[in-house]
This record gives sequence, C-alpha cells and structure tokens, in this order.
Amino acid sequence: MADEVIDVVIDPDGTLTMSVRGVAGMACLADIEGLVDLLGGEIESRELTDEAYADSEQEAHDRLWQ
Repeated sequence: MADEVIDVVIDPDGTLTMSVRGVAGMACLADIEGLVDLLGGEIESRELTDEAYADSEQEAHDRLWQ
C-alpha cells in the first residue's frame, strides 16, 4: 500500500493549499476535513485529481456486495 501524504503550503498572503497523495477515491475529502476544521478555515475551491476518481479498495468491495 502506498503512503498517504497531505502536503500543506501556506503562502505569504495566508492562502493555504492542501494536496493529498496516495488515497484512492473520495476518501481524500474526509482526510482533509478535520485539518480544515483545526485550521479554522473553509474551502474556497477544490480541484480533484485523477486519483480521486479512482475506486478505493473499500468502494470496490462495497459495490461488489450491494
């Protein structure tokens, strides 16, 4: 299994950018939700990568058993 990594960059103007790697499917959204809450901010825009649209193992398993 690949490492799950959240990169956080804070620009001099205070703009925060987060990037999630190593997480298949939409689980990346839940992974950053708590971090956004801790930082006291809100999401102004979101750009999903191809990895976000890939099925995670759990999503594939759930689809097989429904």
